[in-house]
Amino acid sequence: MAEDSVSTTRVAKKLKWFGLTIVKRYLTKGKDSRDLRDVHSNPDFYDKDIDLVLNLPNAQKRTIDLKVDSYYGSDPSRKIRDLCNPDSGFILLETLSQLQYDRSRKVSTNGTLPVRQKADVPGWFFTSSADEVYYYFLALLNTEEQLTPFYAEYVELVKDNQPTDEIENRLLRELHVDRDLLVSFSLSEARAWYDTAPERVFRGYAPAPNPSHLTLSKRVKRDLFISNGIGRSHGSIFSLVKPRSVSQ
Repeated sequence: MAEDSVSTTRVAKKLKWFGLTIVKRYLTKGKDSRDLRDVHSNPDFYDKDIDLVLNLPNAQKRTIDLKVDSYYGSDPSRKIRDLCNPDSGFILLETLSQLQYDRSRKVSTNGTLPVRQKADVPGWFFTSSADEVYYYFLALLNTEEQLTPFYAEYVELVKDNQPTDEIENRLLRELHVDRDLLVSFSLSEARAWYDTAPERVFRGYAPAPNPSHLTLSKRVKRDLFISNGIGRSHGSIFSLVKPRSVSQ
């Protein structure tokens, strides 16, 4: 299980970059690309959960935390590990980033098992400093082998502090998108809504096991999240930014 979790984490980082490349082009389409700063590889922003900084008029800024989810595939029987999975119908709000396995055997006075060394860590839904979350559903028909060389080249460019526009443009030509959907929401508004939302908009939790801890996310029904006015649907965005030479 530990090896699977590590592998999944690696692929998730790649998927995030694939989605980030598309979302960046969407946000700067017809605009000055210098108005958008990609900070997702900047250590200064790691603990803030901020991936993008968008310059707005009147010297204002909007910070964005990007989440990329592959559970949006059109075929219920098709699975390409971590790149394309059947549409779940849910948005996942991470409430616990790390629920530690290593706990005391002695039950505390409030009926819980205290952690031994590392503390439990709240999820990004409660800790992110971003103004907005851009939750991007992206189901890809590529294989990991097809896309890994692009990611490897990108990582080296980032290490050397080199521009990444050219490799991102080549990636966009290579991507084969089954379906995509962008949903954005204000974190402050979503947190306020979460505390009073009726239980019918939720459906349990989605666990993600790791070697030393468990990550838990609350499942929110995507359609109700949008129809309640919390989430804003931008629709499919890849069709707006894909190079003209690509036919989907």
